Amino acid sequence: MSLPTSQPILSSPPALYRGAARAAVARDLQAVLDLTDPYRVVDAARQLADGPLERALTEVHANRLLHEPTGRRIPLQELPARTIAALTRTHHLDAAQGDALGFALRCTFAWPGVVGTPDAPHALKAQLPAGFTPIATVEQIAASQATAGPDGLNTSYMISQMKGGMSADFGIGCPLMCAYCYRREGDTVDGYLGAWEPTGFLEPEDVVARLLSHPWFTPHHTPIGLHMSTSEAFLPKLWPRTWRALQLLDSLGLTNRVSCITKYTLSDEQIDCLESLVHVDLDVNVCYAAMPESIEPPHRERRLRFLRRILQSEKINVLAYYRPIAEGLNTTDAHLRHVWQTFRDAGARTVVLGGLKFADDHIQSFMSYGLPLPTGSFTPGKKLLTAGTESRIMAAFDEVYADVPTHQRPAVLKRSSCGRTVERGSHLPDYNGHYDQPTTNCRLRCPTAQHQMCAAAQPPDEEAVRHLLERIGKHDARVDITAATTVVHAALSPFERTFLRQNLLFPVHTAQQTAELVAARITR
Repeated sequence: MSLPTSQPILSSPPALYRGAARAAVARDLQAVLDLTDPYRVVDAARQLADGPLERALTEVHANRLLHEPTGRRIPLQELPARTIAALTRTHHLDAAQGDALGFALRCTFAWPGVVGTPDAPHALKAQLPAGFTPIATVEQIAASQATAGPDGLNTSYMISQMKGGMSADFGIGCPLMCAYCYRREGDTVDGYLGAWEPTGFLEPEDVVARLLSHPWFTPHHTPIGLHMSTSEAFLPKLWPRTWRALQLLDSLGLTNRVSCITKYTLSDEQIDCLESLVHVDLDVNVCYAAMPESIEPPHRERRLRFLRRILQSEKINVLAYYRPIAEGLNTTDAHLRHVWQTFRDAGARTVVLGGLKFADDHIQSFMSYGLPLPTGSFTPGKKLLTAGTESRIMAAFDEVYADVPTHQRPAVLKRSSCGRTVERGSHLPDYNGHYDQPTTNCRLRCPTAQHQMCAAAQPPDEEAVRHLLERIGKHDARVDITAATTVVHAALSPFERTFLRQNLLFPVHTAQQTAELVAARITR
């Protein structure tokens, strides 16, 4: 492939290296950005470089190293592992040159919203993009987040920081009638009104505008969940909004991870729609745990046909969601073998296990419906999966996959973020930093490549930490960055800590949590 031979776009070109000029370089390079052809920026950056750095940028352009073979864009967060590391080795780049390469490639991405520029990806913008007006001030949105329920659901703004990422919710309600639904039973559902049918719709354009206005949303970094908290993304009533939101995010050039969890199905035409996305890094999580249909009515066979079909896609990340596992309801040996055989027949690559969240409201509800109760000791707000049942599940796995070579068996993870990272090819450490407690979180079937990636996770630089703390109103908190964790000497809510972890791709603890972890390891 021949490279353009046009004159340099930038006159008197400043350096790509760290320094006072970098913000101006970013603006100039972004001025030539075309989302359909990001290599124009690479060519402009190449004209600012020489030696090994120039040769590395030439290779990016010549071999189209910003894209996968399918034509989809490689997400920004994966570029260090998938592109920059190999170029650094091939062209013998030193640390400063590698940093300059990373900066140049960040300039090939769009940065909509109130956060992020190529030179300061985690900072609030000093100047907003032309034509963009936030729907509320940073302070107003942060105040609404502070009023969220115990699981993070922000019913006043409908963009919520949760453990899985930022949940973008268009309305509240779901007609699938799962008896264990904790939304239906009134857990932090201000505005739900006990209704099954989705209500209170926001338009997709409004939802995306709210997301871009949120000071906790970082382009290309923050995981997004569509209808993750209050409904079901693929319901016929919601699919048009789901699809429109995905189109909008894709048209903005955002490469954030976007998750849809479903007990519903899509047609082949709808799957084709999802496969047409170029930028958005989508994963579809199909739930199946052989739960009795009196408790989980959504049609089993239709779900399984959908799972088998979507697993054939080369452009969509697909997880088999073995959830919810409820002691005494779907945990007989026959249940466990059936689920694993089903996943084997479907060709599942990545499986995530999860227990059931159950509260007093559910007990009364189950009894009023004449449904059998799960067994076990439940903690409010926590999912229960006992060690004994987990061991039986993995024994059934070994039985069903006994004649399959170990390296061809699916990965089995306890945490959704781990599963989504593995399904994408283990190019990142777990974005929730669960590897800081390996005996709890990493003991099932996590691939060696993912163990190695998590073990090699690099501590963040203090500037990034400072920018993030400013966004949650903790700009003056003292910070200690160690090889194992980032210690913040200030009170952090669970959701502030999640926000920090998901941006840094590194564990974050308060000083008290760090002391407790150390004490637990000493006394173990």
